[in-house]
Amino acid sequence: MELRFVLGAATVAALMGAACGEGFATPTPTSPTPAQSPFVSQFGGYWNGSLTMSDVRGGECVGQDLRATIGSRDIGTVVIAQTRTDVAATTRSETTGLVCRYQGTAGLAAFSVSTAECDVSELLFQCANGNSRVLEQVASTMTATLNGNTATGTVATWYNVFADSTVEEQRRPVAGLITEQRFTAFRR
Repeated sequence: MELRFVLGAATVAALMGAACGEGFATPTPTSPTPAQSPFVSQFGGYWNGSLTMSDVRGGECVGQDLRATIGSRDIGTVVIAQTRTDVAATTRSETTGLVCRYQGTAGLAAFSVSTAECDVSELLFQCANGNSRVLEQVASTMTATLNGNTATGTVATWYNVFADSTVEEQRRPVAGLITEQRFTAFRR
C-alpha cells in the first residue's frame, strides 16, 4: 500500500513538472485598457458663451467700481480637452483678451477645474475716485454642469489688491477681492 502511494505521488509530481516545462506557454498578466466610465460626462470640445458678473466682494475702490458691472456680460470661448476624468480648459475673453488655463476633473454631468496659469497675473486698475491699484490674481476656479450641449456654471477669482506702485517691492497691500461670474456655454 505504501508503494502505491509513493508511485502515485511520483506520477503526480512528474505530471506537474511536465506542465511547467518548456512545452507550455506561461500566461503573462496584462493591464486592462482604461475605458471611459459611463459615470463621467464628456465635456471635450469647443464652447462659445458668455460670462455675466454676478458678485463682487471686498476690493476697496476696485470692488466698489466692479460692483457697478454686476449683470454685465463678457463674451468668450472655452476649449475643453478631456481624457477619462482629467479635464483641461482654456478660456479666452473677447473683451479683455485674457487667456487662462485650468486643470481638474470631470464626473457625472459636472466638472471642476482650477487655474494652472493665466497670460497676465497682474492687472492695472484705475478706480473711479482716481486711485491706481494693481490686482494680482491669486487663484480661480470654474465649475460647470452639463445638460445636453449646454454647460452652465460659475467662475470665481481671488485677487490681492495693492496700492502705491507697480514695482512689486514698493507695493502696499490694501485689500482682497473676489469676483464671481456665471456662465452659459454652448458646444460648437
